[in-house]
Amino acid sequence: MDKELMDQDARHIAQDFLDRQGAVTISGDVEATLGWCDIPCTLESAGQRVIVTEQAEMRSICSTFIDRLRSRRLTHMIRRCLVASYQDADTISATYETRYVRDGHLLTEDPYAGFVVLRRRESGWKISNMQFDVSSDSPANATLRDRHSD
Repeated sequence: MDKELMDQDARHIAQDFLDRQGAVTISGDVEATLGWCDIPCTLESAGQRVIVTEQAEMRSICSTFIDRLRSRRLTHMIRRCLVASYQDADTISATYETRYVRDGHLLTEDPYAGFVVLRRRESGWKISNMQFDVSSDSPANATLRDRHSD
């Protein structure tokens, strides 16, 4: 397969992953959200870096993030894969943007950029690394900031 077709395939996989993972997260399903995460997993935003090495810790992070989304009454997470490529046969890296919707209204904040590394495991693609370029009060950054200060 040539590089252009491989990049299209990687982008399709990444977009499908982002859509499905985002849907279960915004729905509030902690266990389903957890199922999309690999261990170990590195999460980074605005100077915060957390390396998760245990399932219980990842469950806590997922739960806290979902709670933050709910506290803002967010109803949809819209993600758009911008670029994706295979790093090897079982690894895809992708950049994407995220916007939030509350009660049918797109929020006016600019979308935030993200970077994700997906690894193919027996049960499917999993987040191995996720980086967010977000403001300090965003749900993603606040979750990592609070986890980092534990």
